[in-house]
Amino acid sequence: MQLIPYVGGSLATIYFGSKQERRFARLESFYSELADEIRNAPKQLSLSSQDPAALEAIIELIHEKVEAEPLEEKRKYLRNYYKSTLESPIGTNFDERKHFLEAIAQMSLLECELLGYVKDNPDLLLGEIQRPGIEQYAIVGAVGTLKLRGFVIGKQDVFNSGGTTDNALFEKISISAFGSSFYEFCLRT
Repeated sequence: MQLIPYVGGSLATIYFGSKQERRFARLESFYSELADEIRNAPKQLSLSSQDPAALEAIIELIHEKVEAEPLEEKRKYLRNYYKSTLESPIGTNFDERKHFLEAIAQMSLLECELLGYVKDNPDLLLGEIQRPGIEQYAIVGAVGTLKLRGFVIGKQDVFNSGGTTDNALFEKISISAFGSSFYEFCLRT
């Protein structure tokens, strides 16, 4: 930014100064809200069965994601993830837990919403999913991403052999067992 003639230095100061403040404020708010949620939880947490090295690595990754996440709804999912991690020791499934965390950080709110919708409506035709103001193929793409993550499975029962309708819209989709685990661990409210 500083290379921009006349205003580069000022732009860099404005951007990087406020960026650090926002990142710190997100982390501070995250822990304040997490503390309130844990304080009001029905069961007490214990770290006695956690692997300290694995937990430290996960916490470090959570911090990075929280600091960078501008959307409150996604930070709520990160709090769910944190609480679930504290409630259920990491053990031998470190890679799965890391996959869940990376997925939360990378997923759009549309993908999160669609996963919940598919969970509540198994064997749903992809073409039946409609969201006001959202293009049908944005939904098709979001479901495709969920399938690539292993959260949704699809099967083609009917093929359209004529006309201009896309066969993807006739695919029946359901949440996978892995997707259900992810949903319960991270997205449930």
